[in-house]
Amino acid sequence: MKKLCVFCAILSLLLVFLSPAMPVLANETDMSVVSGCNSVDAAMTLSPSEKKAETAKAVILYELKSDTMLYAWNPDERIYPTSMVKLMTALVAIENASLTDEVTVTRAALNSVAIGSVSAGLKAGEVMTLQDLLSCMMVASANDASAVIAEYVGGSQAAFIQMMNDKAAELGCRATAYTNVHGLHDEGTYTTARDLCRITEAALENEVFATMFKTAVHTIPATNKSPERTIKTTNSMMVGSGNKKYPDARVTGGKTGATNQGGRCIILTAEQNGMDLLCIVMGAEPTVEEDGSLSRFGSFEESKELLDYAFGNFEYRQVFFDGQSVAQYPVSGGASDVVTQPAESASTVLPKDIDVSTLKWVYQQTAGTITAPVKQGAKLGTVQVWYGEKCLAQTQMVAMHDVSVKTAPIVPERPAGIMNDENWLPVLLIVGILVGLLLIGVVIVLVMRYTRILRRRARRREMRKRRRSERNG
Repeated sequence: MKKLCVFCAILSLLLVFLSPAMPVLANETDMSVVSGCNSVDAAMTLSPSEKKAETAKAVILYELKSDTMLYAWNPDERIYPTSMVKLMTALVAIENASLTDEVTVTRAALNSVAIGSVSAGLKAGEVMTLQDLLSCMMVASANDASAVIAEYVGGSQAAFIQMMNDKAAELGCRATAYTNVHGLHDEGTYTTARDLCRITEAALENEVFATMFKTAVHTIPATNKSPERTIKTTNSMMVGSGNKKYPDARVTGGKTGATNQGGRCIILTAEQNGMDLLCIVMGAEPTVEEDGSLSRFGSFEESKELLDYAFGNFEYRQVFFDGQSVAQYPVSGGASDVVTQPAESASTVLPKDIDVSTLKWVYQQTAGTITAPVKQGAKLGTVQVWYGEKCLAQTQMVAMHDVSVKTAPIVPERPAGIMNDENWLPVLLIVGILVGLLLIGVVIVLVMRYTRILRRRARRREMRKRRRSERNG
């Protein structure tokens, strides 16, 4: 019985050491696919959608650096663009002609503009650079300059209008159409606040356009028909406009417009605390007193209220950092897991009173298994930051470090003719058994010898007892 127990113990140890180890599989987190990050087309805004402008028909507050739609009111309602048409006129002209071109003002261009509308006082036969004509249009909102520019760049105003509509389609505008180049009222010319946001954002990426958009005062050199003249912006909220009531140091640029049908309109940019805002107010109504005086312009007051709201309730904060650990994923055949980090640092707009714990990080691994080797900087997916149902920021996830291929332990090769472990095992078992039997045999022999010795001693003691008895008897 004892021999059986010893054999079982030895067999158990052999099974433990010789059986293959079972691998431990790491579970990959199931990341749901999410989309709809910040853009002009964002369906949701960062702030509630209740009305914040008293009279405006459509409003947008858009943060340009982070592409965050902060607030929108009727962004997709069809409206009349008024002089915001000139934003597209300027962009198309800048992209299709040289600023140093000398342009001759034609009588046909001047006659195409309604008498009494905003004008730079251009004269037929006057020669001016395209850059100065663009400044007349963008800074002073001159309709005569718009007509001259369109005729020169397009060959005709009709051809230029087609170029404008083509550009709108290229930018993704879904509800914008142009029938003139200046924005004087026409039922066939319409847009939406969202399309205006799209157009302005694209135009501001053009350095020439951005400079004109942010110019408060421009001096036009003397021409063959006129002496030197200075023009000022119609955006009374810009410092330098000459207006004493509305200037706001936060405002960095803008374009105004007004018609009876389209109302008072303004598109402006403003900066504060790292935020770069685009504010669009369309269709605001002025307040006229009984004596005919204008006590409230409409678009200026409502723009200021919107800027106060945006800068008072939101701030620009960094959410992605260089070297920030984002997620960890298993690597098939790799020596280790891979840790990811954002491909770039990024900031976004957050409510000032936000509880950071309410932010949600959503990771989306690139489809398929990550396989070794992995190089540092390899794109492995995306990471997004969500606030409620709103995606605030998104960037690529990249490998923070290299992951090499996992190598097997190096086992020295056996010389030829030497048996391997599998061949030695039966031999070792037989030798072990033989040694065991030999030991048992030795023990048996020793026991038998010891028994004989004990018997001899017993017989001798018995014989001594008998001899003593005989003597005593």
